[in-house]
Amino acid sequence: MSLPADASFDPATRLFLAQEDRPAHLEAVRPEDLSPLQRALLVIDGTVTTFLSAWALEPVLVQPLSQRTAALSGSAPPAAWLEAAAGTPVLERAVLLVGGHSQRLFAFAESVICTERLPAALRNGLLSGGLSLGQLLLLPDLESRREGLWYGRERPAVLPTAVAALTAADFLTRTYRVSAGSQPLMLITERFPWTFKA
Repeated sequence: MSLPADASFDPATRLFLAQEDRPAHLEAVRPEDLSPLQRALLVIDGTVTTFLSAWALEPVLVQPLSQRTAALSGSAPPAAWLEAAAGTPVLERAVLLVGGHSQRLFAFAESVICTERLPAALRNGLLSGGLSLGQLLLLPDLESRREGLWYGRERPAVLPTAVAALTAADFLTRTYRVSAGSQPLMLITERFPWTFKA
Protein backbone atom coordinates (compact mmCIF):
# COMPACT_ATOMS: atom_id res chain seq x y z
CA MET A 1 0.00 0.00 0.00
CA SER A 2 1.46 3.37 -1.01
CA LEU A 3 1.24 6.37 1.24
CA PRO A 4 -0.04 9.70 -0.12
CA ALA A 5 2.62 12.24 -1.06
CA ASP A 6 3.16 14.92 1.56
CA ALA A 7 2.98 18.26 -0.28
CA SER A 8 4.63 19.96 2.70
CA PHE A 9 7.80 17.84 2.37
CA ASP A 10 10.62 19.77 0.70
CA PRO A 11 13.60 17.57 -0.27
CA ALA A 12 15.78 20.69 -0.67
CA THR A 13 15.27 21.84 2.92
CA ARG A 14 18.61 22.25 4.68
CA LEU A 15 20.50 21.48 1.45
CA PHE A 16 20.84 25.14 0.40
CA LEU A 17 22.60 27.51 2.78
CA ALA A 18 21.48 30.83 1.31
CA GLN A 19 18.11 30.16 -0.31
CA GLU A 20 16.60 33.28 1.27
CA ASP A 21 19.49 35.32 -0.18
CA ARG A 22 19.20 33.95 -3.72
CA PRO A 23 19.70 36.48 -6.54
CA ALA A 24 16.58 38.53 -7.24
CA HIS A 25 16.24 37.21 -10.81
CA LEU A 26 15.66 33.65 -9.53
CA GLU A 27 11.97 32.94 -9.01
CA ALA A 28 10.97 30.81 -6.04
CA VAL A 29 9.78 27.30 -6.89
CA ARG A 30 7.82 24.81 -4.82
CA PRO A 31 8.86 21.14 -4.83
CA GLU A 32 5.36 20.02 -5.73
CA ASP A 33 5.55 22.13 -8.90
CA LEU A 34 8.67 20.28 -10.07
CA SER A 35 8.77 17.01 -11.96
CA PRO A 36 10.48 14.01 -10.33
CA LEU A 37 13.46 14.57 -12.65
CA GLN A 38 13.71 18.23 -11.64
CA ARG A 39 13.60 17.36 -7.95
CA ALA A 40 16.35 14.79 -8.46
CA LEU A 41 18.52 17.29 -10.35
CA LEU A 42 18.02 19.84 -7.62
CA VAL A 43 19.32 17.63 -4.81
CA ILE A 44 21.83 15.32 -6.52
CA ASP A 45 25.29 15.64 -5.00
CA GLY A 46 27.05 13.19 -7.31
CA THR A 47 28.14 13.45 -10.92
CA VAL A 48 25.32 15.08 -12.88
CA THR A 49 26.65 13.84 -16.22
CA THR A 50 26.50 10.19 -15.09
CA PHE A 51 23.00 10.65 -13.68
CA LEU A 52 21.72 12.28 -16.89
CA SER A 53 23.29 9.54 -19.03
CA ALA A 54 21.42 6.89 -17.03
CA TRP A 55 18.16 8.82 -17.24
CA ALA A 56 18.41 9.57 -20.97
CA LEU A 57 19.95 6.21 -21.99
CA GLU A 58 22.60 7.95 -24.05
CA PRO A 59 26.08 9.32 -23.44
CA VAL A 60 26.10 12.90 -22.17
CA LEU A 61 29.05 14.87 -23.50
CA VAL A 62 30.72 17.92 -22.00
CA GLN A 63 31.16 20.61 -24.67
CA PRO A 64 33.37 23.55 -23.66
CA LEU A 65 31.77 26.90 -24.37
CA SER A 66 34.34 29.29 -22.92
CA GLN A 67 37.29 29.35 -20.54
CA ARG A 68 39.25 32.41 -19.46
CA THR A 69 41.34 33.68 -16.60
CA ALA A 70 40.06 36.76 -14.81
CA ALA A 71 40.37 38.69 -11.56
CA LEU A 72 37.57 38.63 -9.01
CA SER A 73 35.64 41.83 -8.63
CA GLY A 74 35.12 42.79 -4.99
CA SER A 75 31.54 43.82 -5.73
CA ALA A 76 30.57 40.51 -7.34
CA PRO A 77 28.84 37.79 -5.26
CA PRO A 78 31.47 35.13 -6.07
CA ALA A 79 34.08 37.04 -4.07
CA ALA A 80 32.10 36.73 -0.83
CA TRP A 81 31.15 33.06 -1.31
CA LEU A 82 34.70 32.15 -2.31
CA GLU A 83 36.04 34.11 0.66
CA ALA A 84 38.51 35.73 -1.71
CA ALA A 85 39.73 39.30 -2.04
CA ALA A 86 39.12 41.48 -5.07
CA GLY A 87 41.80 40.83 -7.65
CA THR A 88 42.16 37.13 -6.79
CA PRO A 89 42.92 35.24 -10.03
CA VAL A 90 40.15 32.85 -11.05
CA LEU A 91 39.27 30.64 -13.97
CA GLU A 92 35.82 31.26 -15.47
CA ARG A 93 34.42 28.30 -17.40
CA ALA A 94 31.19 27.62 -19.24
CA VAL A 95 30.21 24.23 -20.63
CA LEU A 96 27.20 22.53 -22.18
CA LEU A 97 26.05 19.00 -21.37
CA VAL A 98 24.52 17.56 -24.53
CA GLY A 99 23.24 14.18 -25.61
CA GLY A 100 25.84 12.23 -27.57
CA HIS A 101 23.17 10.87 -29.94
CA SER A 102 20.30 13.36 -29.71
CA GLN A 103 22.42 16.52 -29.39
CA ARG A 104 19.75 17.90 -27.05
CA LEU A 105 20.83 20.21 -24.25
CA PHE A 106 20.74 18.76 -20.74
CA ALA A 107 22.53 21.56 -18.88
CA PHE A 108 24.39 24.83 -19.25
CA ALA A 109 26.94 25.26 -16.44
CA GLU A 110 29.19 28.14 -15.44
CA SER A 111 31.99 27.97 -12.86
CA VAL A 112 34.29 30.40 -11.08
CA ILE A 113 37.38 28.56 -9.79
CA CYS A 114 40.13 29.79 -7.46
CA THR A 115 42.90 28.02 -9.34
CA GLU A 116 45.63 29.05 -6.88
CA ARG A 117 43.90 26.97 -4.19
CA LEU A 118 44.13 23.76 -6.22
CA PRO A 119 47.10 21.40 -5.96
CA ALA A 120 49.57 22.22 -8.75
CA ALA A 121 48.97 19.08 -10.82
CA LEU A 122 45.21 19.55 -10.72
CA ARG A 123 45.49 23.25 -11.52
CA ASN A 124 47.69 22.52 -14.52
CA GLY A 125 45.31 19.85 -15.79
CA LEU A 126 42.35 22.17 -15.48
CA LEU A 127 44.08 25.12 -17.14
CA SER A 128 45.20 22.94 -20.02
CA GLY A 129 41.67 21.73 -20.58
CA GLY A 130 42.69 18.16 -19.83
CA LEU A 131 40.32 17.66 -16.89
CA SER A 132 36.60 18.24 -16.50
CA LEU A 133 35.28 19.50 -13.17
CA GLY A 134 33.64 16.14 -12.58
CA GLN A 135 36.98 14.38 -13.07
CA LEU A 136 38.72 16.91 -10.84
CA LEU A 137 36.30 16.40 -7.96
CA LEU A 138 36.66 12.60 -8.13
CA LEU A 139 40.46 12.54 -7.98
CA PRO A 140 41.84 10.99 -4.77
CA ASP A 141 44.24 13.91 -4.22
CA LEU A 142 41.31 16.25 -3.61
CA GLU A 143 38.89 15.59 -0.74
CA SER A 144 36.10 18.06 -1.29
CA ARG A 145 32.57 18.81 -0.16
CA ARG A 146 29.68 20.51 -1.90
CA GLU A 147 27.37 23.05 -0.29
CA GLY A 148 24.20 24.16 -2.01
CA LEU A 149 23.68 27.92 -1.91
CA TRP A 150 20.41 28.64 -3.74
CA TYR A 151 18.08 27.55 -6.52
CA GLY A 152 15.09 28.82 -8.47
CA ARG A 153 13.52 29.28 -11.86
CA GLU A 154 15.56 31.50 -14.14
CA ARG A 155 14.46 33.18 -17.39
CA PRO A 156 17.53 35.10 -18.57
CA ALA A 157 17.03 37.94 -21.02
CA VAL A 158 20.21 37.01 -22.91
CA LEU A 159 21.82 33.62 -23.53
CA PRO A 160 25.05 32.64 -25.27
CA THR A 161 24.29 31.93 -28.93
CA ALA A 162 25.17 28.23 -28.59
CA VAL A 163 22.70 27.85 -25.69
CA ALA A 164 19.90 29.84 -27.36
CA ALA A 165 20.16 27.58 -30.41
CA LEU A 166 19.31 24.55 -28.26
CA THR A 167 16.71 25.69 -25.74
CA ALA A 168 14.34 28.42 -24.61
CA ALA A 169 15.50 30.84 -21.90
CA ASP A 170 13.74 28.98 -19.09
CA PHE A 171 15.75 26.97 -16.55
CA LEU A 172 15.77 25.27 -13.18
CA THR A 173 18.97 26.78 -11.80
CA ARG A 174 21.07 25.86 -8.79
CA THR A 175 24.34 27.25 -7.46
CA TYR A 176 26.66 25.41 -5.10
CA ARG A 177 30.12 25.87 -3.62
CA VAL A 178 32.89 23.27 -3.59
CA SER A 179 35.43 23.47 -0.77
CA ALA A 180 38.48 21.47 0.31
CA GLY A 181 39.66 21.71 3.88
CA SER A 182 38.63 25.14 5.09
CA GLN A 183 38.95 26.87 1.71
CA PRO A 184 36.27 27.38 -0.92
CA LEU A 185 37.58 26.31 -4.33
CA MET A 186 34.80 27.12 -6.77
CA LEU A 187 31.22 28.22 -7.37
CA ILE A 188 29.22 26.22 -9.90
CA THR A 189 25.90 27.31 -11.38
CA GLU A 190 23.97 24.64 -13.29
CA ARG A 191 21.00 25.51 -15.48
CA PHE A 192 18.70 22.68 -16.58
CA PRO A 193 16.10 23.39 -19.29
CA TRP A 194 12.76 23.76 -17.55
CA THR A 195 11.13 21.30 -19.95
CA PHE A 196 12.92 18.00 -20.52
CA LYS A 197 11.52 15.60 -23.07
CA ALA A 198 12.02 11.94 -22.23
